[in-house]
Amino acid sequence: MDVAQIEGALCRINLRMVGTLEFGEREVLAEVTRGLVEDLNAALARIWLFGPGDLCAACVQAPHCPNRASCLHLVASAGLSERLNGDYRRIPRGALKVGWIAETRNPVCTNDLIEDPRIADKEWVRREGLRSFAGYPLSFRSEVFGVLAMFARRALLQTEFDCLGLFAAQAAVAIKNARLLEEVSQLSSRLAAENRYLKDELRAEQPSGVVGESVAIRRVLADIESVAPTQSTVLLLGETGTGKELLASALHDLSPRRGRAFVKVNCAAISPSLIESELFGHEKGAFTGALQRRVGRFELAHGGTLFLDEIGELPLDAQAKLLRVVQEREIERIGGTKTIPIDVRIICATNRNLEADVVEKRFRADLFYRLNVFPIHVPPLRERRDDIPLLVNAFVRTLAKPLGHAPNGVDETALDLLCSYNWCRATSANCTTCSSVPRSSRAVASFGPRICPTSTCLRTLATVPPKAHSSRVSTRSRGR
Repeated sequence: MDVAQIEGALCRINLRMVGTLEFGEREVLAEVTRGLVEDLNAALARIWLFGPGDLCAACVQAPHCPNRASCLHLVASAGLSERLNGDYRRIPRGALKVGWIAETRNPVCTNDLIEDPRIADKEWVRREGLRSFAGYPLSFRSEVFGVLAMFARRALLQTEFDCLGLFAAQAAVAIKNARLLEEVSQLSSRLAAENRYLKDELRAEQPSGVVGESVAIRRVLADIESVAPTQSTVLLLGETGTGKELLASALHDLSPRRGRAFVKVNCAAISPSLIESELFGHEKGAFTGALQRRVGRFELAHGGTLFLDEIGELPLDAQAKLLRVVQEREIERIGGTKTIPIDVRIICATNRNLEADVVEKRFRADLFYRLNVFPIHVPPLRERRDDIPLLVNAFVRTLAKPLGHAPNGVDETALDLLCSYNWCRATSANCTTCSSVPRSSRAVASFGPRICPTSTCLRTLATVPPKAHSSRVSTRSRGR
């Protein structure tokens, strides 16, 4: 081939390479090797990139690898072989001609494969009729990514060697661009997901902070203030409706992670078949209906806090994968091939007796001990009756805002009625039930200047036995 043909071939390969940037690094590399074979008549073209030492136990090159922290991974091959799992799928730094090129950052070019001592498999060279070899480091500035190498059945001109060196430099830039595009894509997806999540949170109605002055709630707040500055996993234990989610939010607000995302997941509200995708995310095409990559809640909470509500409802197979994440601090998307390190503080909550669930094999013992690092018991409303007036007035203020009314409070007689109500364990009646009083008053337009004992919700609360009241609440919950 003359100089014009060589430059034209490399220009075509470069255009093909640039055209695949949006599809990711692997597609760029595959297009480079295919282009060298189809347009430059290479007999075999291959690319190795640096990666972790992951196959040392079974690798035939292991005896030549003193440092097994990293090695060259074969990631693209075209021509005589497209296999990526042969004897040269891993090459140690400094070993063979490819390892030497990566270690020294010097190219290797030869037209005498039989006599060149750097060529190891002479029999293979004779069998395939190969005459020349060219190998170049793939480097960008001070960073070395790997090696680009090709064999040909003809002698290569010095001009071809020089042009291939320039092309290797362009390929290294393309690899860097592909990695930057991948990083930008991941960050954009994470920011978009976090933006949607935060917008949803802003729409939610809830009191702005923890309300209460009783001894029981002060003890809980003291525990939260004590553990918030640390990175310890916290397990909130308490009956339904005691405000565990609000306490988790307060714990996040007091922690060094307060400036990052606070992501909530209700494990009981997600189908068992979707819980892994929700937590860990998935790649495009990982399963039917996976039309695009999805960022999981762990990635969304990177640098912040993940609140796993109703952790006791998590399926056993999902518990095993959660245990690995808690131990290793890394995740793997469904359908993905690489691990993603995460920096997340985990807060869990449940109304179940997890110790009993461990005994009955409904919850993994090893996961329980990982999550039960700092347990906090949230008191039910019957143990903090002194807080009922404060809670009711806080709910009234919150519900008055969207109506444009001044928060005129609650009649003293109505408060006495609420304080004397039988907030027993059998009814699961706690802060959530207490908040339904002003909420129901608003719904039936009996808000008036003040909530009084004649309000429909209070008459019902006063006259219906606790068990019947609980039945109605649970029926409405199932209806939703």
